[in-house]
Amino acid sequence: MRRTLLALLALIALSPLPSGAANVTVRAGDTLSDIAARYGVSVGSLMRVNGLRDSNHVEAGQTLRLPSGAAAGVTAGKGRHTVRSGDTLGAIALQYRVSERQLMALNGLASADHVEQGQTLKLPSNAVLPKPKTAAKPKLKPVPVKANPNATSHTVARGQTLTQIAKAYEIPVASLVSVNSIADPNQVTVGTKLMLRASETQPHTAAVPETKAQPRPQPQPTAKAKPVITAKANTTKTEPAIQPNKAEWKTYGPLQVDWGNWQLMGGSEVAPTLNSDGQSLYVAVNCSAGKINVTGANGSWKTWIAPQSAFERDLLKDRCKSSKG
Repeated sequence: MRRTLLALLALIALSPLPSGAANVTVRAGDTLSDIAARYGVSVGSLMRVNGLRDSNHVEAGQTLRLPSGAAAGVTAGKGRHTVRSGDTLGAIALQYRVSERQLMALNGLASADHVEQGQTLKLPSNAVLPKPKTAAKPKLKPVPVKANPNATSHTVARGQTLTQIAKAYEIPVASLVSVNSIADPNQVTVGTKLMLRASETQPHTAAVPETKAQPRPQPQPTAKAKPVITAKANTTKTEPAIQPNKAEWKTYGPLQVDWGNWQLMGGSEVAPTLNSDGQSLYVAVNCSAGKINVTGANGSWKTWIAPQSAFERDLLKDRCKSSKG
């Protein structure tokens, strides 16, 4: 009785199972293990579906049915992947969110452990492909400043800065800021019409940044002392505008100082200056205190300090020497 039961179980185990899966034709050199690995199934399931008794024997041209759930029914989509150095089938499958068995079935791969550099793999129709990159808009080139010696105004074009315009017309940045009442020298809108010179009827206004009045710096100012810069417009009497001197740029470290336009402001001397990025600012020198100051990006003054670097010491020395002369 027991022998009969065992024979019956063996017959059931080796008999073909009903399956709607696809068929595969054995190629020359194929083994049952190769085919099982290629389609992501076990050797035992292949043997049961096809009634095979010897796992070491299949013949070229033989047609085998694949178990249900094998990757043979996968269809190729439009996507393709060219194998790069270091690629593995597992990494490629993960990249496109598909299974290794699908890639093996579509591309007839015998082993999941071997893909060759430069090989082009078909991707399943359910592969998640990267979105095509939109072409970057070409950057428009700045319009160069073409200075007309006889011009009285300049219309700001694309990419032009206040510093570039001032250099082209050989006038101080401070003059442009003052004449046009510019709040932020670092933000000039394209299309803005800038007056290059003050009109004869324009009230006199000092070309300096607005600051709150502070006590006049003494030889030993406190850490919070700031330069005194006052500007008072005469609103009852019209006077000819004071024209700025021609710009005379001197280099001190990362700074370009307009040496021709120093102004005395409450015991300190202030000059228009450009930093290494071409942004306009102001530098102040107090010879009696032996300290310097500078405006930041927002136009406000920083803390008075004694010169820390060689170029700061040179700036203080040169300015104080010129003032005495």
